[in-house]
This record gives sequence, structure tokens and C-alpha cells, in this order.
Amino acid sequence: MSVLRRYQTDTEYRDFFKDRLSAEELEKLIGAHPITEFISTRAKSYKATGWDKKPPTRNQAIVAMLKDPTLLRRPILVKGSKVFIGFSRSDYEKLATGRK
Repeated sequence: MSVLRRYQTDTEYRDFFKDRLSAEELEKLIGAHPITEFISTRAKSYKATGWDKKPPTRNQAIVAMLKDPTLLRRPILVKGSKVFIGFSRSDYEKLATGRK
């Protein structure tokens, strides 16, 4: 996030642990993206679910993410219709500066 602060972008932050997403918000955020892009493989519960061997269905993942936000890959940035999942300095700089 320091990349975005450096460029003084107008950014709204949301702590998914304190202010959890609703099912509708999560569905909208995921949209047409593959559900696997949103799953945090570093979450402790990831392996416990067995998803490392057999990926979940979209519905299974969403239900689990609503119960356990650690399964949601972070950070997630939304700019218009674009969704950036996970940290990427180059993507953040492009977002902050308007470069393509």
C-alpha cells in the first residue's frame, strides 16, 4: 500500500477481518475471474481443506471465504472495472500513475 500512498492516490481501505464482505460483495468482486485467483494458498486452512490436492468449486470457495477471510488472497484493489489481486508493485504503480 505504500506504493499507492507515495503517489497520493485516493484509496479506500477495508479490513476484511473487521468489516467482512457479504456474499453479494464477494460474488461481485470475483465476477468472471477464476475462483482460484482469489484463494490464498498461504492460509493455514488452505491445506486443511484439501484444496491443495483438489481445487474447490466456486460456491465451496465463496462459502469458505465468508467463514474464514484468511482464505481470501489479499490485498485486493478495485479501480473501475479492474480488479488487482495480490501485491504487484508494477500493477500498483500503473494504477497510481495511470500508465498502461
